[in-house]
Amino acid sequence: MLPAAVLLAPDGAEAARPFIVRDNTVREFGPVLYIGDSTSNGFRGDLLRQLRSTNLGPYRFDIGPGRSMTRQGRTSYSGVTAIRRSRAVGFDPSCIVIALGANDLKYGTRTPAMAKRTFDKLMEAAGEQCTVGFLNMYATVPSMSGLFNRYLGQAARRWPNLLIIDWAKTARRHPEWHAADGFHYNLQGSRHRNSFMIRAMVTTCQAHAIRTGSGDTTTTTTTTTTTTTATTATTPSA
Repeated sequence: MLPAAVLLAPDGAEAARPFIVRDNTVREFGPVLYIGDSTSNGFRGDLLRQLRSTNLGPYRFDIGPGRSMTRQGRTSYSGVTAIRRSRAVGFDPSCIVIALGANDLKYGTRTPAMAKRTFDKLMEAAGEQCTVGFLNMYATVPSMSGLFNRYLGQAARRWPNLLIIDWAKTARRHPEWHAADGFHYNLQGSRHRNSFMIRAMVTTCQAHAIRTGSGDTTTTTTTTTTTTTATTATTPSA
């Protein structure tokens, strides 16, 4: 068995490579896989520090700069491939948290038909047995992030195991967290993003326990609201 919090991909000069960290320790919330792009890659040292004091486990983080949901990129494999690679090395969790989309705005979700294919391919890779928490998007510059969130809501209506994690609500209140490009985060924002990522993993595990009846849900501290459009979980404010 791997020791706790094993770093499986290097930091520093090879930062363009996928950043993978895995902890096989069984804790209260897990097993859970987190798949992200560069918007989740702002402050790795802080993420590792925060993980040391969580009740997550087993977990695996796979964060790839330039990653899209279904297309192979120049610097990183896709979200679909990240799921397959996790399973290939023996980590097949019941919960998956996804924070992708910024690299899909032009090619993957530009039209309703493209968006449907992209989201469905990703969800098919995850499988109906998994509960998938998906962070919605927010940018401080003009973008198609609002349209992306609309397509994400439509996907949640097709896939009852898809839970929307409302990052946009939190990020909208804090423009001071954002870098100049509007999508990435400064040091302060990255710390808050890391905290939100960890809480999103807990939220998804709690939602899975409720959905499958596989665990005690009396300790749930997040608010989950079911509407006629989608299921959205709001994590506690940072």
